[in-house]
Amino acid sequence: MPPSVRMQFREAALIVRHLRDTVCDSPDCAWCREKNDPKRALSRWFGFEAFRPQPMDDMGRPLQERIVDEAMHGQSVLGILPTGTGKSVCYQIPALSKFDKTGALTVVISPLVALMSDQVQGMARAGISSAVTVNGMLSLPERQDALDKVRKGEAAMLLISPEQLRSVSVRSVLAQREVGLWVLDEAYCISKWGHDFRPDYRYVGRFIKEFSGDEPSAPILCLTATAKPEVVRDIREHFLSRLEADLLLLDGGAVRTNLTFEVRPTQRGTNLADILNVIEAKLPREGASGAVVYCATRNTTERVAEFLKQQGLAAEHFHAGLKPDEKRDVQERFRIGELWVIAATNAFGMGIDKPDIRLVVHGDIPGSLENYLQEAGRAGRDREHANCVLLFAGDDVERQFSLSARSRLARHEIGAILKALRRLDGRTSKHGEVVATSGEIVRAEKDLEFERDSARPCSSSSIRIIGASPATCLCNPATSSLTEPSPSPRRGTPSPP
Repeated sequence: MPPSVRMQFREAALIVRHLRDTVCDSPDCAWCREKNDPKRALSRWFGFEAFRPQPMDDMGRPLQERIVDEAMHGQSVLGILPTGTGKSVCYQIPALSKFDKTGALTVVISPLVALMSDQVQGMARAGISSAVTVNGMLSLPERQDALDKVRKGEAAMLLISPEQLRSVSVRSVLAQREVGLWVLDEAYCISKWGHDFRPDYRYVGRFIKEFSGDEPSAPILCLTATAKPEVVRDIREHFLSRLEADLLLLDGGAVRTNLTFEVRPTQRGTNLADILNVIEAKLPREGASGAVVYCATRNTTERVAEFLKQQGLAAEHFHAGLKPDEKRDVQERFRIGELWVIAATNAFGMGIDKPDIRLVVHGDIPGSLENYLQEAGRAGRDREHANCVLLFAGDDVERQFSLSARSRLARHEIGAILKALRRLDGRTSKHGEVVATSGEIVRAEKDLEFERDSARPCSSSSIRIIGASPATCLCNPATSSLTEPSPSPRRGTPSPP
């Protein structure tokens, strides 16, 4: 049904949904057997005859298949699958199925631009051209082309960051489509107890409620590889309280039986040699497989990559300071096997489409156990054996504390932000609150510069300032109060780098 017709005749859309997307489970129904069978859908769109056998649910059914089945039946789900066990398929099949039956759009909320781009490119390589992404890295013509595909009903999936839900153009095209499924990838970002909390993820529930109006919201599918019990509780309570959506928990744990984990002692003076020794001992010489060496800082990635190149290895560094073209070039060269080793910060690897990484080395200890599971999980996504080696030195712990302390805003940076807010004084609401995006603050204060890798806003403020840590609060009652930006479509927030 063309979007214009659906907009004009709302009842017709409901009738079509009832006829074509209601699972009757009758053994005599040829439509349900053909259109609502997860295995048939998997074979149709991806060419596989069966889902991955591990992990299984409590009835011995592949968890991947169970999540797909529940989502196709309209159940809201929180699925926890180990890294590398095919979370993407869990939303791609229900999305393609709903689009095939009713033309409904699936909106996928994802935390990183690179992750979204990899997903779209991966589907394109599989012959699926109905997925688009809208993010701050696109040129204006590219962005408009993606939005047009959504508006005209040509897109089955729209992958965006949560910040894009505040964009007037994105909100406009969503209003012209029927949304059949909401997907939150890397769902731990929702939880204030998660290791990479993103306050804008908390806005998603509010947006869905406003978007749905008086009608029940479309099903919600949350997917993650790591979730502590308190994170699981927080995610489920969030959607239950805001949308009355009771997420079915399907937990596959975090066990990866094809990975071997090892901890080796190292010292600052021998660290480079130890990394080289691990690579030479653990990385197969034949084939196009590769290794990732995770480092705590950008400078370390460059130093490690340069050392490995001097030893004759095809190596390169990767971190958030590279230009977009440089990032794409490094990732693609690594994917096709032209590069053997990548020395990277944790900016690398989320969703990277290279299943045959045989070795992950941590030259420095990661910031948390969850980070370690995510990063080590890049290895062996083809289900073949792979190695994960952590090089541990006693002073690494102190370095992590130091990095955490450096992520806080400096006094002159806070002063520059307050200066910018005074320049935006005309935006003050009747309650004395200044509502502004990070981009507007930076434009208002030209001297405002940050040189850190990631954005970590405090829970009391949804203004995303690059370099702010969870402990950093910009609220100053003597000058202004920073609150959650209004969902008004007149202000759009670009995707984070």
